[in-house]
Amino acid sequence: MSDGSGLPEQLDDLVLARRAGLGDRVAFGVIARRHGPVMYRLARRVLLDDGDAEEAVQDALLAAWRHLADFRGAAALRSWLLRLTLNKAHNVRRKRRPVPLEAGEHPAPADPGGDPAHGIIENELVAALDDALAGLPEPQRVAWLLREVDELSYEEIAEIMHTSRDVVRGLLHRARRRLAERLAAWR
Repeated sequence: MSDGSGLPEQLDDLVLARRAGLGDRVAFGVIARRHGPVMYRLARRVLLDDGDAEEAVQDALLAAWRHLADFRGAAALRSWLLRLTLNKAHNVRRKRRPVPLEAGEHPAPADPGGDPAHGIIENELVAALDDALAGLPEPQRVAWLLREVDELSYEEIAEIMHTSRDVVRGLLHRARRRLAERLAAWR
């Protein structure tokens, strides 16, 4: 653990959280840069909308700024921030009615230097995975994303989702089974 001296980017999360809790905006900026991308990925996959995800992350960061003085480090800062993000994503969803995606509504960025067929297949696979994930019940989708994309442990996921490790195992098992069924054509 760091002694609290040195450049803010080099400090560990607990020291940054303590500094930010005392009003250090530079420390909070480091926290936001360090954890913002994973917060956004989670919110985006839960809400299925860029704008809603940005709103949820902004709300979560604002809540973190307001409550970092109360953060005691019982959980990892990342887990605490992801839990805030998940709560704020639920709040955003409650405020909005979901808008269904139209078929083929997956923009495919062009890869000018690559094989066009490979790019098309890769984009279609990503679109199929997005569709399959969107079809999962939210707890399964969140557990799967936290495990497979963010590589969190079962214990960290249980903490973020306010559940037990065994429930996380069950959610992941069902999510993997459903995804395998829905993506069978891609095997």
